[in-house]
Amino acid sequence: MARAFGARLVIAVNLNADLFGRGSTVASHGSDENDDRLVQEIERKRSGMRDIFAVEYLLKRKFVGATGRPGISTVMVEAFNVMQDRITRSRLAGDPPDVLITPRLHNISSLDFHRGTEAIEIGAETTEKSIDSISEAITALSQPYGANDVAK
Repeated sequence: MARAFGARLVIAVNLNADLFGRGSTVASHGSDENDDRLVQEIERKRSGMRDIFAVEYLLKRKFVGATGRPGISTVMVEAFNVMQDRITRSRLAGDPPDVLITPRLHNISSLDFHRGTEAIEIGAETTEKSIDSISEAITALSQPYGANDVAK
Protein backbone atom coordinates (compact mmCIF):
# COMPACT_ATOMS: atom_id res chain seq x y z
CA MET A 1 0.00 0.00 0.00
CA ALA A 2 2.87 2.38 0.79
CA ARG A 3 4.26 1.96 -2.74
CA ALA A 4 0.81 2.65 -4.21
CA PHE A 5 0.90 6.02 -2.43
CA GLY A 6 4.31 6.77 -3.96
CA ALA A 7 6.73 5.73 -1.22
CA ARG A 8 10.25 5.16 -2.54
CA LEU A 9 11.44 3.45 0.64
CA VAL A 10 9.26 0.89 2.38
CA ILE A 11 10.11 -0.23 5.91
CA ALA A 12 7.91 -3.04 7.21
CA VAL A 13 7.58 -4.38 10.75
CA ASN A 14 6.65 -8.06 11.04
CA LEU A 15 5.05 -8.67 14.42
CA ASN A 16 4.18 -12.26 13.49
CA ALA A 17 7.72 -13.58 13.11
CA ASP A 18 7.68 -15.84 16.14
CA LEU A 19 4.01 -16.41 16.92
CA PHE A 20 4.33 -20.17 17.10
CA GLY A 21 5.09 -21.82 20.40
CA ARG A 22 3.21 -19.25 22.48
CA GLY A 23 0.43 -21.68 23.28
CA SER A 24 0.41 -25.33 24.07
CA THR A 25 0.13 -28.26 21.72
CA VAL A 26 -3.20 -30.03 21.51
CA ALA A 27 -2.31 -33.55 22.56
CA SER A 28 -5.85 -34.86 22.74
CA HIS A 29 -9.37 -33.67 22.19
CA GLY A 30 -12.79 -34.11 23.67
CA SER A 31 -13.68 -35.17 27.18
CA ASP A 32 -11.59 -37.24 29.50
CA GLU A 33 -12.73 -39.90 32.00
CA ASN A 34 -13.26 -37.34 34.77
CA ASP A 35 -15.66 -35.32 32.60
CA ASP A 36 -17.66 -38.42 31.66
CA ARG A 37 -17.83 -39.57 35.29
CA LEU A 38 -18.97 -36.12 36.42
CA VAL A 39 -21.75 -36.01 33.79
CA GLN A 40 -23.00 -39.48 34.91
CA GLU A 41 -22.98 -38.33 38.52
CA ILE A 42 -24.98 -35.20 37.65
CA GLU A 43 -27.56 -37.23 35.76
CA ARG A 44 -27.93 -39.70 38.67
CA LYS A 45 -28.20 -37.24 41.55
CA ARG A 46 -29.88 -34.08 40.22
CA SER A 47 -29.37 -32.32 43.54
CA GLY A 48 -29.89 -28.67 42.62
CA MET A 49 -27.08 -26.19 43.31
CA ARG A 50 -24.35 -28.82 43.24
CA ASP A 51 -25.37 -29.75 39.69
CA ILE A 52 -25.15 -26.13 38.56
CA PHE A 53 -21.58 -25.80 39.83
CA ALA A 54 -20.60 -29.15 38.31
CA VAL A 55 -21.91 -28.04 34.91
CA GLU A 56 -20.11 -24.72 35.34
CA TYR A 57 -16.90 -26.66 36.07
CA LEU A 58 -17.33 -28.70 32.87
CA LEU A 59 -17.90 -25.58 30.79
CA LYS A 60 -14.89 -23.88 32.35
CA ARG A 61 -12.70 -26.88 31.47
CA LYS A 62 -13.90 -26.75 27.86
CA PHE A 63 -13.29 -23.01 27.41
CA VAL A 64 -10.34 -22.32 29.68
CA GLY A 65 -8.67 -25.73 29.56
CA ALA A 66 -6.83 -27.65 32.20
CA THR A 67 -3.21 -28.16 33.12
CA GLY A 68 -1.42 -29.50 30.04
CA ARG A 69 -4.54 -29.19 27.91
CA PRO A 70 -5.63 -25.99 26.14
CA GLY A 71 -9.18 -24.75 26.18
CA ILE A 72 -11.24 -23.60 23.23
CA SER A 73 -10.07 -19.99 23.59
CA THR A 74 -6.39 -21.03 23.42
CA VAL A 75 -7.02 -23.17 20.36
CA MET A 76 -8.88 -20.29 18.68
CA VAL A 77 -6.06 -17.81 19.40
CA GLU A 78 -3.45 -20.25 18.07
CA ALA A 79 -5.54 -20.82 14.90
CA PHE A 80 -5.76 -17.03 14.47
CA ASN A 81 -1.95 -16.81 14.88
CA VAL A 82 -1.41 -19.41 12.16
CA MET A 83 -3.78 -17.57 9.81
CA GLN A 84 -2.17 -14.21 10.54
CA ASP A 85 1.33 -15.63 9.94
CA ARG A 86 0.31 -17.08 6.57
CA ILE A 87 -1.24 -13.80 5.44
CA THR A 88 1.88 -11.87 6.53
CA ARG A 89 4.23 -14.26 4.72
CA SER A 90 2.14 -14.04 1.56
CA ARG A 91 2.06 -10.24 1.59
CA LEU A 92 5.80 -9.97 2.27
CA ALA A 93 6.62 -12.43 -0.52
CA GLY A 94 4.33 -10.65 -3.01
CA ASP A 95 5.77 -7.18 -2.41
CA PRO A 96 8.86 -7.34 -0.21
CA PRO A 97 9.82 -4.19 1.68
CA ASP A 98 13.19 -2.49 1.31
CA VAL A 99 13.86 -3.05 5.01
CA LEU A 100 12.14 -5.59 7.25
CA ILE A 101 12.19 -5.11 11.02
CA THR A 102 11.33 -8.22 13.00
CA PRO A 103 11.02 -7.72 16.76
CA ARG A 104 10.99 -10.93 18.79
CA LEU A 105 7.76 -10.76 20.77
CA HIS A 106 7.35 -14.50 21.40
CA ASN A 107 6.48 -14.01 25.05
CA ILE A 108 3.93 -11.22 24.45
CA SER A 109 0.49 -12.13 23.13
CA SER A 110 -1.63 -9.84 20.98
CA LEU A 111 -4.03 -9.70 23.94
CA ASP A 112 -1.37 -8.64 26.48
CA PHE A 113 -2.34 -4.97 26.41
CA HIS A 114 -0.89 -4.46 29.88
CA ARG A 115 2.58 -5.30 28.47
CA GLY A 116 2.54 -2.48 25.90
CA THR A 117 5.54 -0.68 27.38
CA GLU A 118 7.61 -3.86 27.20
CA ALA A 119 6.58 -4.45 23.56
CA ILE A 120 7.48 -0.86 22.63
CA GLU A 121 10.91 -1.25 24.26
CA ILE A 122 11.58 -4.46 22.32
CA GLY A 123 10.46 -2.73 19.12
CA ALA A 124 12.72 0.27 19.78
CA GLU A 125 15.75 -1.97 20.41
CA THR A 126 15.09 -3.97 17.25
CA THR A 127 14.65 -0.79 15.20
CA GLU A 128 17.92 0.65 16.53
CA LYS A 129 19.67 -2.53 15.40
CA SER A 130 18.18 -1.99 11.92
CA ILE A 131 19.47 1.60 11.51
CA ASP A 132 22.41 0.44 9.33
CA SER A 133 20.08 -1.43 6.98
CA ILE A 134 17.79 1.59 6.76
CA SER A 135 20.75 3.88 6.01
CA GLU A 136 21.98 1.53 3.27
CA ALA A 137 18.51 1.44 1.69
CA ILE A 138 18.28 5.24 1.77
CA THR A 139 21.72 5.56 0.17
CA ALA A 140 20.83 3.03 -2.54
CA LEU A 141 17.56 4.77 -3.34
CA SER A 142 19.13 8.24 -3.42
CA GLN A 143 21.51 7.21 -6.23
CA PRO A 144 20.41 8.22 -9.73
CA TYR A 145 18.85 5.33 -11.62
CA GLY A 146 21.56 3.14 -13.17
CA ALA A 147 24.45 4.79 -11.27
CA ASN A 148 25.51 1.41 -9.90
CA ASP A 149 25.45 -0.26 -13.33
CA VAL A 150 28.81 -0.90 -14.98
CA ALA A 151 29.09 0.51 -18.50
CA LYS A 152 29.62 -2.15 -21.14
